Amino acid sequence: MQDDREQLPSEMEPDSPLWRFALAFWKYPGIESTCLALQGKGWNVTQILSACWLTITGQKYSGHECDTVTEWRSHVTEPLRSARQFIPRDNPVTESLRTSIATNELEAERIELALTYQCLVNTQRESAGMYEPEQLAHINLQAAAPETVMDMETGLLLDALIPGLMAFAAGARGE
Repeated sequence: MQDDREQLPSEMEPDSPLWRFALAFWKYPGIESTCLALQGKGWNVTQILSACWLTITGQKYSGHECDTVTEWRSHVTEPLRSARQFIPRDNPVTESLRTSIATNELEAERIELALTYQCLVNTQRESAGMYEPEQLAHINLQAAAPETVMDMETGLLLDALIPGLMAFAAGARGE
């Protein structure tokens, strides 16, 4: 986005398949708390969701993120999140502002996922038919990881996330 904010594509799909997946998956038992715990350890939730979505669509995740997505997150999503987190909960004086920022943060995340979807559609070409779904989930989440060596707590979080993804995917297919 450098100085020229026209870099944002006008043909984004805000209600993309990735966004719809994210909304449904986020509500699945244990997923929100696991993703937020990973975020607290430096992971990026958009990349986690991308890795999971690509897993259930049978594609291998490269871990590559387009500059537009990274810049959107750093200039829009993260500042909104930071502002919301700075404002105390349950304070009647600031409650309306905190709620408004939370609404805008969610919209920024939707746009971030729309940008991500567009990037994935344009760059993800590798089918992962040779992997079993659980193995592919491990590979994709490794690609989303901010570090190559994980501590035990991170490993336990992934051990909780992957079965949740497999159960979610089985439910989505009606198995």
